[in-house]
Amino acid sequence: MRDLVTPSFLADQVWTIDLDALAGMGIRGIILDLDNTIVNWGDTWVRPEVSAWLRGVQDRGLRVCVVSNALRPRRVRVVAQELGIPAVMRAGKPLPSAFRKGMEALGTDSGTTCAIGDQVFTDILGANWLGLTTILVTPLSPRESPHTRLIRFLERFLRRRWAGRVGSITRDGGSARKSSLS
Repeated sequence: MRDLVTPSFLADQVWTIDLDALAGMGIRGIILDLDNTIVNWGDTWVRPEVSAWLRGVQDRGLRVCVVSNALRPRRVRVVAQELGIPAVMRAGKPLPSAFRKGMEALGTDSGTTCAIGDQVFTDILGANWLGLTTILVTPLSPRESPHTRLIRFLERFLRRRWAGRVGSITRDGGSARKSSLS
């Protein structure tokens, strides 16, 4: 059993994640973080790579929703509507209830859901708590809230610790090998 902060997989960005590998693992639903995972912190502009990746998600019959702690629900709603996906706003991650709401929106359970985010102590911790498959991505932008910048110091230590020990699940990274820690 892995500890609660270690992700199942690492990926550079959300659009590099191998969707066929996820589907092959029985994943039917994806919970996405918003800030610095699919849009820059505080922004609503969705990169073309993210939109294309989400079309691939839907082409494979996978469901996806945004679960975000962002304080401005209107911004979360704007991005979710643009992408045509449901959203859980002011979710309260890492609490399990945030991820349960996401799974409810997706119609999935912990065995068939993957959570993807850029923060260890919200996205990964909360999803691991419920036994979801987790993917930690590199933040899209260095711009973020002051409290997140403080937490990044500890995250950097953990990311160095995981190097070579946690598997990658990227198309351009080759295989989607499972972490030896999970």
